[in-house]
Order: sequence, then structure tokens, then C-alpha cells
Amino acid sequence: VTQTSKKYSSAQQNTSEANISLPNQSGSHPPILYGHVHLAKTGGTSLNGIMANRFERVCGHKGYSYDAFQDNEQARRKEKEGKEIHAEGRSVVLQQTMKEIGFEECDYISQEDNWQFWTNTFGNGTFHGLKMELHVPCRDRLDHLMSQCNHGRRQNITCDAKTDEELFKSVKECFVYLLGRYDHALLKHFDVRCFDFKKQFNEYTAYMSGILQTRRFQSTPYVKRDTNRPRNKSNECIWENRVVLEKIDKYLLETVP
Repeated sequence: VTQTSKKYSSAQQNTSEANISLPNQSGSHPPILYGHVHLAKTGGTSLNGIMANRFERVCGHKGYSYDAFQDNEQARRKEKEGKEIHAEGRSVVLQQTMKEIGFEECDYISQEDNWQFWTNTFGNGTFHGLKMELHVPCRDRLDHLMSQCNHGRRQNITCDAKTDEELFKSVKECFVYLLGRYDHALLKHFDVRCFDFKKQFNEYTAYMSGILQTRRFQSTPYVKRDTNRPRNKSNECIWENRVVLEKIDKYLLETVP
């Protein structure tokens, strides 16, 4: 989801300082079931892993609470050995496996399936009568686009395109599931709130610490699983071409929800 002035409310807005500073140690389930809409290239793999390692009953495509401690310990050993660390093995739970397990024991679900997963699984915005709230990361749309260009095949924007059609074709070739994982149709079924991409590892996790139960044992520090090669912004031509930048910005605003 690109950062626009459209109808999102911040996940932090209804938070008191007490909620932020006092972790939930009661062991009780929160009165709401939470869903993390994992959009590609918004730090979702790390957020899922951190949440699973820090809180109980987190169920995610990139990690569950029940084995997050040992999964991160394995990653820490690889890091000490100088090995590359990717989201693989126990760091990934197949979506079909998640569906087979079910979500009855989850307080927080992180999923990077298409947006219909949420309506198909929690169609009326509830689960066994429990209200569900979706959290969506919001990132500056141009920065998000360039991170997507850096993923996989490492596409480049055709800044010297002779036509807008050619320019926008190169933009769309960078999309990594950008049009599939979120849609405004979710607003008809769920209370949808956004959180700032830049603050997800501090303010957002602090906010959720007042809601979710803190795990008894945590493996620290969390080891990031690499999903992108290092990004070199100096190779991204859009930042040096104001006309191209403004065209792409307008295109994204009109095309991406």
C-alpha cells in the first residue's frame, strides 16, 4: 500500500502511553483478532519474525511463535559462521499448511497471500464471532517502488522512455504482487488501520506489546532474513529526473490502492 492521503487511520492513534509501556503478561487473549497484511518489500518478513519471537500466538507465513526461538537461534549460529541468512526452513510456513492448521489458536496472523485470503477466511470481519482488525504497512510510494525494482530480477525504470506508455510499462515490471495483496474492498469487511513503515520495529511493536502476550523466552537479537540484495539508490535514475519522478508518482497514486 503506497502512502497516500486516502482513508486509513493510524494503528497508533488509539494507543495510550500505558499500553505502550506495560506489556501484556496476563496470558489472556485480546478481545480482537489482529491481521498483518504483508505487502512485498515493506519489511514484513522481519516484522513477522520479530513478532513471533516476541509474542505468543503469532501465526505467520514467515514464522509462528511456537518455534520462533529455535529458528532465530539457528539464524544466529549461521550469522556467526558468516553464512547468508534467508527466509527458509522453519522461517517459512506454507500457506496451505497454515490453512490446514487453522487460526483458532492465533491472536495475530501475518499473511502475504492475495487480499481475498482475508475475505475468504474471515468473510464478515469476524472469526468465531471475534472481531478482526487488519493492519497495513504504509510506505512512501516512490521508495516502495524502487525497493520492488531491486527485488528478484532487479528491473530498472526507463527514465529515457520516448513515451509515457513505455515509462509506465517499466514501472509495472517492477511490481511485486503490488496489486494483489491489498484492495480497498477490505474496508467493507474489516476495520483496516495503517502503520508507518519507518516505525514498525519500534513504535508499532511497542503498541502491540500492550495487546499481545509477551513470550517467556526470546532469542535476541533477532537476525534479519535477507530477501533483497543491497540497494544502491545512486543507480536509481528517477531521483535525478523531476519530470519522470512526478509522472510516476501520479501514476502510482492513480493505479495502486
